[in-house]
Amino acid sequence: MKVELLRCDTIENIDSGLSQCYDQSKQGVDGINRIKKVCNVYKHDSLLEFGSATWEVTASTKVLLEMTRHRMASYACKSSRYTLDKGEIVFEPTGDKEIDTTLEEFRHKILEQIDLGKKNDTVSLMLPQAYQYRWQVQMNFRSMKNYFNLRLHRTAHFQIREVSQAMLDALPKEIQELVYA
Repeated sequence: MKVELLRCDTIENIDSGLSQCYDQSKQGVDGINRIKKVCNVYKHDSLLEFGSATWEVTASTKVLLEMTRHRMASYACKSSRYTLDKGEIVFEPTGDKEIDTTLEEFRHKILEQIDLGKKNDTVSLMLPQAYQYRWQVQMNFRSMKNYFNLRLHRTAHFQIREVSQAMLDALPKEIQELVYA
């Protein structure tokens, strides 16, 4: 698993939009505190849509499937159909020795099919949810609030919790305070 923050807007993006809705001089607070007051106390969190972040994630198909359930995000995913390469068949470890051993055996079966000249289009159908993909995901700050509250919950799958925590940790502290309570 790997997470890298590629881009993140600043609170100034949100503050600019907020200034259109609320007279800055009448709020009594500035910057991040003003944004927290309007978005969290007044529940006008649609203003958080003025900011977004983009990460590159390398993780299991399981995580990718769970993440794409959040429709208010944009995804660009590496295609196994066109780019499946013997050196790139990596499975995320599960922490269970027997399952990890079975995955390694399965990896050898997939490599056998590639060596036999089978098309990527067909071989890619054999990839289990442990297969490691690489993708980019972009979310606005409002969508992040929903995403992090769901995917950092103790009942979320351990791999998506791990990826989500890494995504949150990669954000600047002031943005973390806006998107995760």
